[in-house]
Amino acid sequence: MLTALIPAIVIAVILGTIGSLYFGNIRRRRDEAEAGIHALSAMRWREFSHFVLDAMRHRGYDVLTANDEAERGQQTEFLLQRNGERALLSCKHGSAYRLTKQSVSEFGASMKFQGAISGLLVTPGTIESDARRPADSANIELIDGKALWPEIAPLLPQSLKDEVHNVAGQRARRQVLISWLGAAVAGVAIAFVVGASLPPPKAKPDVTVLRDVPRPAQPATVAAPAAGTPVGISAPSTVVVAATEEEEDKQRADVVRMVGTLPGVDRAVWTTKSTLQVFVDETSTQRFDEICTVLMHYANLRTARVHLQPPENSQQLVRFKQCATM
Repeated sequence: MLTALIPAIVIAVILGTIGSLYFGNIRRRRDEAEAGIHALSAMRWREFSHFVLDAMRHRGYDVLTANDEAERGQQTEFLLQRNGERALLSCKHGSAYRLTKQSVSEFGASMKFQGAISGLLVTPGTIESDARRPADSANIELIDGKALWPEIAPLLPQSLKDEVHNVAGQRARRQVLISWLGAAVAGVAIAFVVGASLPPPKAKPDVTVLRDVPRPAQPATVAAPAAGTPVGISAPSTVVVAATEEEEDKQRADVVRMVGTLPGVDRAVWTTKSTLQVFVDETSTQRFDEICTVLMHYANLRTARVHLQPPENSQQLVRFKQCATM
């Protein structure tokens, strides 16, 4: 489970961090612009037009339209001048307003009437795509809410800017929280998927399992030494191979019987299929050699581990040895 949990946590943190960066920075600026555009649309037209005129002054334009004319109700056009060239400014109020191809055509006619070389058509609303080409041809700059907000924002009262920041900040915090919740859900789902796809843990092999040995089709038929015959320590000239488990069990019984007749041996017993415990008078190398001489006669048992058990209350240590490794 830990193997599946670690990548799930890492992915959840990555997704949550990406969501925080996006909603806390990129999306927040967009939300702030949208909140600012709504704030501009909620103004009275006169307030809105004054902020637009201030923005044009920061661009270097001089306002030629007299103040008393600008104060008249819904005055929508203002004559400007920069570098000796006249420009006409038109403010279309409302975030729902859309600058269309017809709007550009009508404004172009008004420019010619007032002798303006260029024009600025401004709205907190949007611009339709078919209006841009005729506007470029007529030297008219179209300014929608997204382009207008960065110019007007620094000119607004601090209280209004704080209100816009708060609206955008609340939305950003809510979206960041949702992104982290989504990342946590994604992490849990990934943990389940990864956990289900992982293979089950391998069982630890039993140390008592015998090593596989090649077995001939027919077992050798060499007779085992007689029960009372002393066994020498030299390597056997013949080796007996067990073809079946029954034959191997019989060989174990023969080993117990023959080892029990060796000098200094009290008794022998197979504690596992691969461990022969021998109770001896001393745990010397000679005892090992004598026992191994017996085991070396049997191909299936020669790799067994010999456990020499000294007499009770003896100062000698228990010893282990493997007669052969293959």
